[in-house]
Amino acid sequence: MVDVRVLGVFASIVVATAQHLALNVRSNGSFEISHNGHAWLSGQEVIIGPHSSVTGDLVVVNSSETSGTDPLGRYQAKTFKWSARGAESKVLMHTSFRTYASDLGVVVFEQYFPDDLAIGKEWQAFSKRSSRASSTVFPGFSRRGGPADHLACFSYHGVFPQLEGCNVSSYKESHQGGVPLVIYDSADTDLPMVVFSPLSTPMAHHMVTGDLFFGAGIKATVELIPAGWSQLFVLSAGKGINAGMLDWGDRMLAFTGKPRADMYADDVIGTIGYWTDNGGYYHYDTGSNMTYEEVLPKVKAYHESLGVPFRHWQFDSWFYPKDGDVDPGGGGGAVTNWTALPSVFPTGMANIQSKLGLPMVMHNRQWSIKSDYIKQEPFKWYSSQKASVPVDPAAFFAYFFQQQQGWGLAMYEQDWMCTEYDDVEVLQTNISMGDLWLRGMADGAAGSGRTVQYCMPYANQVLSAAAYPAVTNARATGDYFHAKDQWAVGGTSLFYWAIGIIPFKDGFYSSTHKQTGGQTVGPETSPDREALMATLSCAMVGPMDGLGLLNSSRVMSSCRKDGTILKPDRPISTTDACFRLGQPACHIYHTFSEIQGLGRAHYFFSSDNVAMTADMVYLKSSDAYVVYNWYTGELSRLGESNKLSPGYEGHIYAIVTPVQQGWVVLGEVDKYVPLAKIRFTSIDASNVVLTLQVAGVAGEVVRLCAAELFDLKVRCTSIAFSASGTQKVSMATHRPTYV
Repeated sequence: MVDVRVLGVFASIVVATAQHLALNVRSNGSFEISHNGHAWLSGQEVIIGPHSSVTGDLVVVNSSETSGTDPLGRYQAKTFKWSARGAESKVLMHTSFRTYASDLGVVVFEQYFPDDLAIGKEWQAFSKRSSRASSTVFPGFSRRGGPADHLACFSYHGVFPQLEGCNVSSYKESHQGGVPLVIYDSADTDLPMVVFSPLSTPMAHHMVTGDLFFGAGIKATVELIPAGWSQLFVLSAGKGINAGMLDWGDRMLAFTGKPRADMYADDVIGTIGYWTDNGGYYHYDTGSNMTYEEVLPKVKAYHESLGVPFRHWQFDSWFYPKDGDVDPGGGGGAVTNWTALPSVFPTGMANIQSKLGLPMVMHNRQWSIKSDYIKQEPFKWYSSQKASVPVDPAAFFAYFFQQQQGWGLAMYEQDWMCTEYDDVEVLQTNISMGDLWLRGMADGAAGSGRTVQYCMPYANQVLSAAAYPAVTNARATGDYFHAKDQWAVGGTSLFYWAIGIIPFKDGFYSSTHKQTGGQTVGPETSPDREALMATLSCAMVGPMDGLGLLNSSRVMSSCRKDGTILKPDRPISTTDACFRLGQPACHIYHTFSEIQGLGRAHYFFSSDNVAMTADMVYLKSSDAYVVYNWYTGELSRLGESNKLSPGYEGHIYAIVTPVQQGWVVLGEVDKYVPLAKIRFTSIDASNVVLTLQVAGVAGEVVRLCAAELFDLKVRCTSIAFSASGTQKVSMATHRPTYV
């Protein structure tokens, strides 16, 4: 057995994480991995087509120890060369284990192909018979009879990838899903965990399971693996689900060089906007005999009359021509030309933009095989029965994003990503086209000064966005009114935010009115939950009510007077306590704001009538915190368990704020995020005076509240801003002198 620690991999230097993966590799290519000294994973399965190391059809013909550097740092590698038994002179694949002296919490696995490897019909037929989603496997982890038997797991599946719980013996991949795979010990309160995922070219890979193993490799639909192809996978260690996911994400982003998304990067991502997505009032319906060009300026004037400062608008798929009808769920025809239909905007897109004068989010879908871009433009296309993709995505999208002059296009929404992938054969059979398609789109948008939203993506497509700075956000829920628990962003948020993607909860109705006349009537019975989740997601907040039906006070609870959303420091996500309880898909969520001079204030949400325990907000009952029930206004000291009354919609929302010098700072309790960092630049508490440094915009009146620990009575004061800037607000103590 070769212990890579002998190679000097685990030198004593400062590392980014206290989590330690120790890797032992044997001479036959099998391995064991321990996590902080505890046996964790092992494996011996390597597969190339019908050849397997376990059955003896695949054999090691050479091994070596080397070193190198990649974006994660300097590494030591143990490499094996594999050949089919009886044909040892032909090396089919190299497999390598990389470990890093500068980061003991990560192992990188590589599949490398020295020569072209054609995946013929015989191999593909074998994959189908064996139900394998990949034609190669490395690493292959043992799933029975080993240290992983007791470990729980979860992974992401479907479109708008959703978290699904599992255990190591039952884990199963899905079409373009089952990744990232998170394996953790739910019996340990610290929740030690690892995340496994592709590190490079995620659209070329697929997760795979057999009776005795799980792992990953080149997707089975690929017809040729070209000489020199390298596929990397990462195993990232962490402690705690939320913290460990961020550790994994930090490593992914370090490898790709993408910065984590800025929640206030532009006038779309940081603001409230008006949306016309599926489920909204104006989705394929104007509610009248007027054209969109006639009705939309009236809608904008209505918003202005209410004082609701929408800072962007979204146009959905109703504005451009398609090659077929659209069904009630929004599916159907593919786009033939991405420009305005004369029946929608008779005088053109630039004219409606002159009337609205706002940055635009604009929807697109899969490309039609009858598209004008195929007929008229100098680009070659791969076409299947229903959809197409450009042969050179980089060249096409560089051209394409120069065609929207005067539209106000700020964010490009690529929808039906699953359909584009499934309907275009070359995206499945060509090993590089899936990643080239997404890179070309992102680079084209970035080159024109636009950003990208992914909609209806598979998990592998979301993983690709870890490399593309232009992709700032992705839909984390199904279409409004068309999906169960459509508001529930917490599980998907864990995945998205880890790799720098802000999770967007689709648009919603802000009122309980029946919205008669539009495509969707409603009513929305839980509009506060909709608006609250949209705000806490840290993406855009997008009401979709019809003319005369908007609830302006609810919308304004999400933002400042200028429409800038008051956000927490990170998107709300499923709390670690759910995983300790063995309920990884539960709807108990958490996020926080960290304010200078105050510390960390926590936000707690639950759709179930459960008591809030201190560990649900990452605290101990002995910590000096006070719980404020946002719906009832009740204050209570943090205990091991706090029973909170739900609001009128049946869910619980509370702010858990630290006690500083006897003061309990509640902030703007009229807002969903009362202690947003963009509102409070600093807080200073003394025994006698509480001083808040408050940022505001011209014309804004900010109501601020606090209490004192001795009596827990809420006191509020208001401050008016005649000009944008920062003002100081002070409150004097009411404490008796003997306290």
